[in-house]
Amino acid sequence: MKQFYTAAFAVLLTTAVTAQGLLPMANKTANQRRLEAFNTPTEVERDVIWSHDCNVDSCSSWVFDNGSPIAGSPWEDIDLNFECTVEGPAGPYNQWAGGTGDGSAASPMNSTTANNGLLIVDSDLFGADANYDAAWIENSWVQTADPIDCSSLEFVSISMETRYRCWDNGASDDSEKCLIEVSRDGVNWPSIETFAEIDGTVDYGDGELVASRWEVFPGFETGDGTDNPSLVEFDITTAAGGQEQIWVRFRWSGTWGYSWEIDDIQIYQTPANDLRIDNYTSYTDYFTTGVYEAGVFAAGQLSELQAAAKIYNVGYLDQEGSTLALGVNGSEVGASDPITISYQTDDTLRVVYDMSEVGTYDLSYTVSATVEDENPGNNAASQSFEVSNLHYGRDNGTMVAEFPGEGTDDFIALAPYDIFEDVTVYAIDVAIVAGSEDGTPVIAHLFDGADENYITEQYGGLIVSTSELDLAAQYSNDGTEDDVLWYTLVLEEPTTLPAGSVIGAGFEHYGGSSVQIWESQYTYDNTAFVYGPFGSGSAYDWYYTNETPMVRLNLNPDATNTVSVKEVATANFQFYPLAPNPANASTRLQYRLDQNSDVALEVRDITGKLVTRINRGTQAVGYHSITLDVEEYNAGVYMTTLVVNGARATERLLVD
Repeated sequence: MKQFYTAAFAVLLTTAVTAQGLLPMANKTANQRRLEAFNTPTEVERDVIWSHDCNVDSCSSWVFDNGSPIAGSPWEDIDLNFECTVEGPAGPYNQWAGGTGDGSAASPMNSTTANNGLLIVDSDLFGADANYDAAWIENSWVQTADPIDCSSLEFVSISMETRYRCWDNGASDDSEKCLIEVSRDGVNWPSIETFAEIDGTVDYGDGELVASRWEVFPGFETGDGTDNPSLVEFDITTAAGGQEQIWVRFRWSGTWGYSWEIDDIQIYQTPANDLRIDNYTSYTDYFTTGVYEAGVFAAGQLSELQAAAKIYNVGYLDQEGSTLALGVNGSEVGASDPITISYQTDDTLRVVYDMSEVGTYDLSYTVSATVEDENPGNNAASQSFEVSNLHYGRDNGTMVAEFPGEGTDDFIALAPYDIFEDVTVYAIDVAIVAGSEDGTPVIAHLFDGADENYITEQYGGLIVSTSELDLAAQYSNDGTEDDVLWYTLVLEEPTTLPAGSVIGAGFEHYGGSSVQIWESQYTYDNTAFVYGPFGSGSAYDWYYTNETPMVRLNLNPDATNTVSVKEVATANFQFYPLAPNPANASTRLQYRLDQNSDVALEVRDITGKLVTRINRGTQAVGYHSITLDVEEYNAGVYMTTLVVNGARATERLLVD
């Protein structure tokens, strides 16, 4: 599932729009959550007094209901419910969960016992049945049929494995709530008669207001989602501590969202000392610094970064000496100043580190406190990125999704870049999806992010373009490769970008023939964009997307255009282009012999010095290939020459 939202920042929604469509944007906020939210499940030693694995054979342990029988309520006459199932979401926009969107269910979340069942509310499926024109608020819940005895526990916590993706759009901002509720009598629950009333207190007849509701994903916004699965934990002591009986309810309330899955629920003694790394880790501390989390930084652009992690106190004691330690490539490089994190509060801890050298940076985050943590499994997280002499890429090199869904659409995919030091750009690289039509003309552009028409007009802020090139099938990617084959489009003239500028690198397909590019990891609102017919009624506009287009700046002065179906032919053999090229680990040469021939491969550096010679001896008629290991080569330009019975064919190889 892909989400797009118009990038015209002043646009306000005044009418309802189609759910999960390509919508006008919701204004950017400082609280946008990462896709990698919460913690992945780990084995924890706990004093568990109640648990449930949501087995479909034990659905009688639950009571399912919704708000529709309540006369006069805005959710009257709806039939949306939670259900027990072994399947994942089946709504038409279930591609985000690995589905096909054709009405069949996606796989369930990867919870510990997903194979025997889970609880799910599939709002997307219901919304589709209602043609996404429902004006009411959905209100559905599932609750325990029998009471749970918590009398032995002074402090009580609940945990579950879960997966959720938020839809909230401009027409229904903050309407989606995933809630945990507790009742001491199974009759009185927190009120939701009007949706604004989510204070979550209950009066059980003695005049005391007891906090009995917890929002599972506070602050989630359009397109936000969790890990698959996430482990969430809440202290429910106010309602459950020392109580002989409690009932637990999971409530979904919203307006045509995606889905919420729940499994492997536990109620247990809240630990005294338990810190966790929560739902924000960033190797650039994006929310504070505004520095994009580039998958590949250009050398010389930044000499240091600030990493950050949000730390939450799960324990019931204040956690003194709470510290974040940062490791880079296996060595600790610094730690935050120790602080005290109070019961049920959080803080973001930060560490500055050096990133001036070219190479891969594997970061490890570890949180600790003065008193030993009772649950160390949620005290660590990791991230990674690269620094390169030749590339500047917002993507992390992992091919995740194909864009656009309909390859015949005309589009521009644009990745913005902050320029911190003067840099010269020579070309733009893009990752093309296998199956894109060979010979289709494409072009790339650089845009000025300071121009008043940038991402408001189709070519607003255009600085320079490349020549049109015809796609070459040899330079596409099917998504299974370890190394991306980058398609290079050289700018009409090298362009020096001054420090302090913001630049958009755009790749354009004119439509008609089918062309798709790869997208990479999640990115925040208003940090990546596409232009095309993606709005209601196929309206052309600029939209922001939460998937990163794999469109990079190429900083190599020797960059050359990727040519279309280039073949070096002689009377007796054909020599096909090297792939990948540029290469950093290995590249593959293919050739066809029309007669039995003596074959050798020579590699020379830019000075003409022979670096490698591979003798293949006499080979038979037909197709052959040679894989060339370039890991030990210095970065630069090399000439590869295939020698066949004394005849020579040469192609340039770029090693980065």
